[in-house]
Amino acid sequence: MGALALAATAGFLVVPALSGGDPAFATWIATPGELIGIERDNAVSDCLRSSQGVGDGMYSNNLAEAEVAIAEKRGAWTTVVLTDGHGFEATCTTDTTTPWFKKGSIGSVGKPGNGKELTARDVKATQLGTGVISDNPLSMASGQVGPDVAAVTYTRATGERVKATVSKGQFALWFPGPELTNSSDQAVPIEVTYNDNTTETRYLSL
Repeated sequence: MGALALAATAGFLVVPALSGGDPAFATWIATPGELIGIERDNAVSDCLRSSQGVGDGMYSNNLAEAEVAIAEKRGAWTTVVLTDGHGFEATCTTDTTTPWFKKGSIGSVGKPGNGKELTARDVKATQLGTGVISDNPLSMASGQVGPDVAAVTYTRATGERVKATVSKGQFALWFPGPELTNSSDQAVPIEVTYNDNTTETRYLSL
């Protein structure tokens, strides 16, 4: 089972689904939609429940204080990012069409290394790499952004542009395939758009 690379994260969660309801990410789309209503509530609850057992419950207090920073959907897939305002992050990506008794998710839980404080235009990856769910690889990039960052886009090797969700100081994007397998060895280029509509190429690394 593949694992996503994390930046000094103390806890790590990878729970593979036993049987996917969306084989080979058939419904995945490059531009995410927003989760709302009961669909959002269920995704958040699933993420909280999946994250509780990491490290024998060492993050229970963080999870109790955590708020939803990102709740997106790409086809049948949802991604939730929870933060507590003190450096804690929990990220869960799940196939919502999988039967509840076979449901699993892939993601991370913990406190990334502090490092330097973000500037207004910074983008910092705290999760970057390739994981596997239902025997299918997916590439994930998520982390923190400064207040001037309005949008983040990654261009795949195929030329397809994958838009991240940017919300409450966090960003998240993912796509099918193992393209980011070697992300720990080389910087990953992204296009960053700022609030003044200027853009530039930045590079993600851990």
